[in-house]
Amino acid sequence: QRLVELATPPRVLLLTCGALAAGASHAASDAAHGGAWGFARVLRLEHAALRTQSTDMSRGVSAASAIAAASHVEAEAELAWGGGACFAARLRPSEDARASSGVAQLAAGVYAITGGLGGLGLRAATQLVDRGASRVLLASRSGRVARGGQGLAAQLDALGDRADVVACDCADLRDVRALLARGRRVVSVLHAAGTLRDGMLRSMANVDVETSFAPKASAASHLHGATSQTPLEAAALFSSVAATFGNVGQANYASANVYMDCTALGRRLSGRAWCSLQIAAVSGAGM
Repeated sequence: QRLVELATPPRVLLLTCGALAAGASHAASDAAHGGAWGFARVLRLEHAALRTQSTDMSRGVSAASAIAAASHVEAEAELAWGGGACFAARLRPSEDARASSGVAQLAAGVYAITGGLGGLGLRAATQLVDRGASRVLLASRSGRVARGGQGLAAQLDALGDRADVVACDCADLRDVRALLARGRRVVSVLHAAGTLRDGMLRSMANVDVETSFAPKASAASHLHGATSQTPLEAAALFSSVAATFGNVGQANYASANVYMDCTALGRRLSGRAWCSLQIAAVSGAGM
């Protein structure tokens, strides 16, 4: 906020370690660095004059080397050091992407959904029940349907006795542990909780960042910690396309979602079945 007030803004370099670099040296704490990438993507949209560049380095690469490399390729907005080489960001179709040709067999047990009484959470719960899930555990901070006009109460009623509702603030580690320890074994978690606190970076306050981070990034970190000793069959984090492309007025939200993406990456590198799905706006559901 101070920089954008300058008559001649300086160039900004955001240097991170291990946020994107996939390898054996990746640490769980590296997910925290990922948030800076989401922040930078919005910073470039709102304040192009800062010429913000993001550079990620794997462990073992010196900061001096990364900074020197970045100074020679100022035209690149995003760079990553890994395996002795420097990579620039490019968007292309995935050659590995394949459409699923069948319906996977669901593991027996309880499926917990954070943000379970929101539009996305209830849609996910309905799909799980339709595919044979015997029990879904719908966790929300208030423990009740708070958003009207989307038919959410009717969706909850339609789930019948297969759904249990529990008040759980997933930004609180104690609540997350209590959720996962409830009665029958929780086999999978869908993390759909989230809160918007949109605002331009010029006027964004710390509390605006914390409001978006708490139900998404902090909760994902708590889920990671609470399941370290008792691995889940799978965990799916509901991220946003704002994480990749940025969105004006959503630097806090984009940061929280990239944090989740990097958390899922770290878990996959350790052999756990975690994924992060970047979704766009969903008609009639969510925020």
